[in-house]
Amino acid sequence: MLTTIVVLIIIFLSVQVFPVTLGINVSAKLAKSLLFVIVLTLTQVLTYWLGLKLGSTFMYLMDGFKSVVVFIGFLLIGIRMLMETFNIRKGERTYSINSIGHVALASLAQAINTFLVGLLFYYLAVDEQYTLIILFALTVVVSIMGIAMKTRKLTLAFASLLYAIGGIIMLISAIYISFFIL
Repeated sequence: MLTTIVVLIIIFLSVQVFPVTLGINVSAKLAKSLLFVIVLTLTQVLTYWLGLKLGSTFMYLMDGFKSVVVFIGFLLIGIRMLMETFNIRKGERTYSINSIGHVALASLAQAINTFLVGLLFYYLAVDEQYTLIILFALTVVVSIMGIAMKTRKLTLAFASLLYAIGGIIMLISAIYISFFIL
């Protein structure tokens, strides 16, 4: 069951790039869109990896109350994702992006949750390579899907739905991991 929860968390972390990719204007330039996908993916993967490494550096200091830390961490990530669903639905979370710098900054803003999950995964002893590969592959797929789609009311509703499901998964993870695993 823990493996399923971890995989679901990774899936919905990769979905975070979807609203960013909806606003990317590639104008049928394959090389530019490929570069955007690489930047989005590497930002997500590198922040997650950094979270994993920093988690093993100092999270041991909070071993005495790790279930509280995990509960609050996943709870806040879930609440943040749920709060963003309304902004995504209105179209306020999509960006008109044309340059690599803007893509990198928007991706870094989305990757904060990924970094925090990397920190919290210290307590779960997850397989780092397995989760990194899943995050990489799914972020590539979600980025390509988002770039291929046009910003319409239906795609914004779809992105909002994905964020809402992700927020609910984070809330369930907070409860399950804190009270039944740790």
